[in-house]
Amino acid sequence: MNHQVAILLKLLRRENVDADWPSGETGWRPFARACEYHQVTPFVFCQLKNMENGAPAGLLGYLRQRFLEVSSRNYRLSKEAVDIAVFLRADHIPVLAYKGPAVAIVAYGDLALRQYQDIDLVIRERDLLKAVDLLVGRGFEIAPYSCRPRNPKEVSRSHEVTLAAPDQSYFVDLHWRLAPEQARAFCPDLDKMWDRIETIQFPQGSVLTFCREDLFMALCCHGSVHRWGRLKWLLDVAEILRSKAGVDWNRVETMTIERPLARASVSLAVLLAHDLLDAPLPDALPRVLLVTERTRSVASAISMEILTRGRTTGNNHTALLGLEGSIPAWIDYLCVRYPKSLFEHAVVRVDPKDRAFVSLPRQLAFLYHLIRPVRLVGKHSARLARAAISSRD
Repeated sequence: MNHQVAILLKLLRRENVDADWPSGETGWRPFARACEYHQVTPFVFCQLKNMENGAPAGLLGYLRQRFLEVSSRNYRLSKEAVDIAVFLRADHIPVLAYKGPAVAIVAYGDLALRQYQDIDLVIRERDLLKAVDLLVGRGFEIAPYSCRPRNPKEVSRSHEVTLAAPDQSYFVDLHWRLAPEQARAFCPDLDKMWDRIETIQFPQGSVLTFCREDLFMALCCHGSVHRWGRLKWLLDVAEILRSKAGVDWNRVETMTIERPLARASVSLAVLLAHDLLDAPLPDALPRVLLVTERTRSVASAISMEILTRGRTTGNNHTALLGLEGSIPAWIDYLCVRYPKSLFEHAVVRVDPKDRAFVSLPRQLAFLYHLIRPVRLVGKHSARLARAAISSRD
């Protein structure tokens, strides 16, 4: 078993850890990197700081600093989410908070405990152009790699448009669907979800969001789309299952009765949260979720990847393909969708890390598309070198 992920999983289960921490900064740095990769640093810090057999002082100091940084950013982004929602509602565009601060409140009861980088909002497709135009008028810019909202074909295939904030410090993902085209059958019905929306309170004001069960199912689909590449997504599911409010499984049964693949993604999430994070299995599991051998097989494969490698193969939709069991879908993925997504990730996409790597004036921003591949090659080469050195040790 991967040593770093073994400690990490214990902490995410809220267990005491009596680990034999290696001495010196080089000893605890790999664990810190695992926390950052899985985006669970704030949660881990809160678990470690009160333990009797404490972690190294250097690690705790690092985690404390990152907790303060993440917490500050989270509160800022939640305020921005409220401001944008109010701004759009003033022009009669209903807006729902999704992921990010909404999940932090529903699953953790605390904005500081869930790490997130951007703002995710949901609107109706009919409001897309108006909402984008309003935000562009406010200084936001459509990201170069994003869906073009004036192209009907792209809008029909896509599920979100990404806009960079006026100061380029964060992005807003404006959704009109919850998943890309090939994954929509694994999501709950968004049209019906609009009929069940609720109000949630952030420190800076109230916003609308999905009802608890719809949000839970949307998280299950999102994690499955990305093959549960980060433990943060699985922790979201586990924390909701552990909470007193829990999930109304009778409601889930009604919501998914006509969407068996949505039920399959929920089944996969619940099995993984139980196997890896010791989340309670619902009594309604056999009746509502109808777990199949195929689902158990996919869950077992993902669990094994996490336990041995410390992470999964990531954003490649193979979890969904495994649940669906479709050979044409595999061929489409291998020949079309994977090469396209790889190119977009490595060349077309530009994110704050690229801008932090080197600062360019606006008129030279196109050079980020050349800088990004170089930065990614350097990043992954360094990671491979560290892995090679640690394997020799």
